[in-house]
Amino acid sequence: MTTETPAPQRYLLVPMHPTPNGRLHIGHAAGAYLRADVLARHLRREGHQVSVMSGSDAYENWILLDALDAGRSPAETCWRFHALIGDDLRSLGVELDDWISPLSDDHAEPYRRTHEELLERLATAGTAVKVPDPTPRSRDTGRHVIGVWLKGTCPQCHTPGGGNACEECGYHYQPSEILEPYSRLDEGPLDWEDFDSWYLSPPSVEDVVDAVRASDVAPDFADIAVTYLRQTKGAVRLSQPGSWGIPSELAGPEGVLSNPYFGFSLYCGEVYRQRHGTEHNAFHRDSGVITVGLFGIDNAVGGVAASHALAHAHGGLKAFDHMVTNYFLDFEGEKCSTSRKHGIWLNELLSRTSATADELRYHLSHVDLTSGSDNFAVAAFVDSVNHIRDRLAAAGRQANGAGGALPAEDSARIAAAVHEQGAQLRPGAAVNLPAAVRVLDAWLTRPPVTGAAWATGVALLAEPFMPEAAQRLWTALGRPGRPRLAALDRASGPARPAAPVPPQTFTADEIAPVCHVRSN
Repeated sequence: MTTETPAPQRYLLVPMHPTPNGRLHIGHAAGAYLRADVLARHLRREGHQVSVMSGSDAYENWILLDALDAGRSPAETCWRFHALIGDDLRSLGVELDDWISPLSDDHAEPYRRTHEELLERLATAGTAVKVPDPTPRSRDTGRHVIGVWLKGTCPQCHTPGGGNACEECGYHYQPSEILEPYSRLDEGPLDWEDFDSWYLSPPSVEDVVDAVRASDVAPDFADIAVTYLRQTKGAVRLSQPGSWGIPSELAGPEGVLSNPYFGFSLYCGEVYRQRHGTEHNAFHRDSGVITVGLFGIDNAVGGVAASHALAHAHGGLKAFDHMVTNYFLDFEGEKCSTSRKHGIWLNELLSRTSATADELRYHLSHVDLTSGSDNFAVAAFVDSVNHIRDRLAAAGRQANGAGGALPAEDSARIAAAVHEQGAQLRPGAAVNLPAAVRVLDAWLTRPPVTGAAWATGVALLAEPFMPEAAQRLWTALGRPGRPRLAALDRASGPARPAAPVPPQTFTADEIAPVCHVRSN
């Protein structure tokens, strides 16, 4: 059997839920969302049952700043960008089983209930406690200056920033830790007062540390999580002062529940249970569902430390079985940034140039964000687009009018290449997109088979990265459905010839109008 694959498994992939305060740029695309889609398509190619769920982080208080600047309500901001981000993901070819807005009529109450019941369980067990929390309040306006409103310097790496997490080193801090704090708005000096907030208080921090060390996550992300757990004794914020957040009786009249990534994922696990009729939430210890979290360096604490601490304190839940992580993408040497308007936005690139989603996905898959930041250079992207256009045109010519069964030795070579690529796409710390896409590159440039067999291999190896091109080739070869490894043992149907279209040349002049470079 040339196409032997592992026994089918059930997977739930939850890429980090983006804040609905702006559209997606290439930095967003290169991270959790592309990784989730590539991984899902690979797992389906092997015959597994895969669901991918995400949604907008409607209760992230950075929404308040966009709402203030635009003169609209926070809810209006959420709905506007929830729809636009969904459009951006679809334009990139990212397939989601559910794109969840916690504000929608279908989700608002069960979403609130999931978080409230989690806190109730932890409070009853004594693993969540309400403690006086030093919080800055504006002397002039009376506003609690936390999250988006709080600026200062990271206590870990001393980089200017704000909010509650450093984008440079990934450290997650409380308001009382930030150095040289001040309000983003002109609202006078800050007074510090104690506000009663709920925090996780795990019975044994070292047990959580051991769980992190044993988990399937990149070692540098585990190091960040362990440092945080030991410095804070495992404290994870579960509620905070403010009016924008998840409503809760336990949080008090001036408080709201926090919106941790693991809480959002737990809700996705409940949606999965309902969609598939399973007995347990996907994050239940006995669910039988393999869960995969996907997130960037700025969520190392939320994705690794908090998920393990919450699951351990709950007792009946598991953290992510696997975690796929990434660093940030630079654009022409500087980090992509919505606030600084530096980068290329997906909607502009894919609607105003001839570059396709497949071509962008192919190029971004070569960018190495596994152990540090990498750079998106326009000149390299132009070369990449022209290279893949030429290679896919050649594959199309080979597929055109070709059909029938493949020789057994050719099928074996194709299967071997797919398995080689799949070794770089095992869920968790082993995921390495550049190494996986290089298997496709080698097949494209040094084909071990010819004719229809070569085009068949291109379709299967391109499936995770360039799904539209892979589908066109697969269909032209007379094969039904999506490209699947198991189909190699079956003869194809009649070929469906299509006249190949000569590829046009992509130029730097074409992409220049959609490149936004921050002025110094």
